[in-house]
Amino acid sequence: MLKRFLQYGTFPLFAFGINALLIGLVGAGSPYWQPLLVLLAAIGLMFGIERLIPWQPRWNIPHGDARRDLLHAALNTAFNHLGVLLLPLLAGLGLFRGLWPRDWPFWAQALLAILVADLGISAVHHLSHKWNLLWRFHAVHHSARRLYGFNGLMKHPLHQLAETLGGVLPLLLLGIPPAVALALVFCVAVQLLLQHANADYRSGPLKFLFANAEVHRFHHSSRAGEGDVNFGLFTTLWDHLAGTFHYRAGTAPRAAGEVGLSGGEPYPDGYAAQLLRPFR
Repeated sequence: MLKRFLQYGTFPLFAFGINALLIGLVGAGSPYWQPLLVLLAAIGLMFGIERLIPWQPRWNIPHGDARRDLLHAALNTAFNHLGVLLLPLLAGLGLFRGLWPRDWPFWAQALLAILVADLGISAVHHLSHKWNLLWRFHAVHHSARRLYGFNGLMKHPLHQLAETLGGVLPLLLLGIPPAVALALVFCVAVQLLLQHANADYRSGPLKFLFANAEVHRFHHSSRAGEGDVNFGLFTTLWDHLAGTFHYRAGTAPRAAGEVGLSGGEPYPDGYAAQLLRPFR
C-alpha cells in the first residue's frame, strides 16, 4: 500500500505540492530560512523515498562519490542564490522592464519565469551536446555512474554559469523582480532533485509533458548517441518541438554501467580533478 502510494504520489507531491509551497512562501515575503527549510526537508524526503521505492537499489550505495557530489551541490546552490542577491545590482540590464507582468498574481509570474528559463536552459543544454567546448564542461555531469537526487547539481561551475545565463538572461532583460527570481531558484533545485531521483515513481501520461526522471534517465544513457535526447529541465515541450523527445517503456537505463560516459579513458572521480579536467 505504501509502495503504491509513493509510486503515484511522489511526482505530484514534488512537482506541484512542494513547488507551490515554495512559491507561496516566497511570494508572501516569508523569511529566507523558511523556504530553505522546505527545500532541505524535500531533499531528506526524496532520499527516504529513494530507499523505499528505488529504481535501482545499487544506486543508493555510494560509489565513492558522496562527498564529491555534496561539494558540487553546495557550491552550485550557493552560486544560484548569490545570483539572486546580485539582481538589484543588475537592474540596469532590464532593457524591457515594462514588459514584465508585475500586475499578475505572484504564482503566475513564477510560472512564466519557469517557462522562459526552461527554454533558455534547454537550449544551452542541447548546445552542450553539439559544441565540444561546452561538452568538455558538461561531461562532468554525465560522468556520474549512478543516478540519484544530488546528481542534478553535479555540474562544473562554469557550465552551471552557462545554463544559468541561458535561462536567466532573458528574464533579466525583462526586469524580473528579485522575489520571482528567488522562487525560480528554489523550484529549479526541486526539479533537479525530482529529475535525477533514484525513485521508481510513476506519472502516467504526464511524463510526456514534464521532464521527470522517467524520461530523463534516457538522457544519461552510456550508449554512444543515445543520450542526445530529453534536454528539458521542467518540461518536454521544447524537446517535442525540436524532435529530441524519447521515451520507450521498459528500456530506460537501469543496470550497472548503463549510465555515464562511454569510451575513452576513465573520468576522474575527485572534485578538484573534475573541475580541472575540461581544461586538459
